[in-house]
Amino acid sequence: MALIQSLCMLAIFSDALVCRQFAMKNNTTTTTTTASTSTLTSTIANSTNPLAPSRLESIKNSYSELNLLSKTNPSDFIFDFDKAVTGVSTGTGGRTVAATAANFPGLINHGIAMTIGFLGPCGINLPHTHPRATEINFSVDGDFQVGFFQENSASFVMNEIHKNQVAVFPKGAIHFEQNLNCTPATFVAAFNSEDPGVLTIGNSFFGSLPATVVGASLGGLNITTIEDIRVHLVQNPSVGIAECRQRCGL
Repeated sequence: MALIQSLCMLAIFSDALVCRQFAMKNNTTTTTTTASTSTLTSTIANSTNPLAPSRLESIKNSYSELNLLSKTNPSDFIFDFDKAVTGVSTGTGGRTVAATAANFPGLINHGIAMTIGFLGPCGINLPHTHPRATEINFSVDGDFQVGFFQENSASFVMNEIHKNQVAVFPKGAIHFEQNLNCTPATFVAAFNSEDPGVLTIGNSFFGSLPATVVGASLGGLNITTIEDIRVHLVQNPSVGIAECRQRCGL
């Protein structure tokens, strides 16, 4: 009887062990399958969207240049300003196209960026700043009035640049580019940061700050007047100064 009971207990224990091993194997398979599915989904997302945040973050977090290159494709190092669908600002005075680390993976961890300005007749790239970069601006085929203001107590600096000339705008300075011609003109702006940032002065001051703060900054201007100004804020680039518009019949 004791032998029979021992054999029965052994059988029960063996069955339980087999079931436990099967369950563990099944769980491992499920976990592996889930992980594989997640990896596959991420891979598909990155291949179909080269600007997927997870992919850009992975490139940004590379521990060396070789590691970075292993995560990129040849196409990551080419940017087409004519066909860009991101980094584009279009207004009545033309359009600007910016290539930064956010839409051009090849720039990540390389400390440079670029914007092309395609300005129409009398078009102006409205006063703005780049909080994280100094800019060097090259005139491709036009005559531009350019200027910058660096900080409180500084003097305003204004110049004209012509084809094949450049102007420099220090980091954080308020600056602008005004096409002085009655024909389209192009400039190329290069930056010493892959993420220079941009803050358009008028739109940000009147459009983003509380109306009460704006009013206080302008000697107690009432909120109704500020709201009226907000209605007339324009998208960058805009048609520029009155003298140019009159001269060109715009």
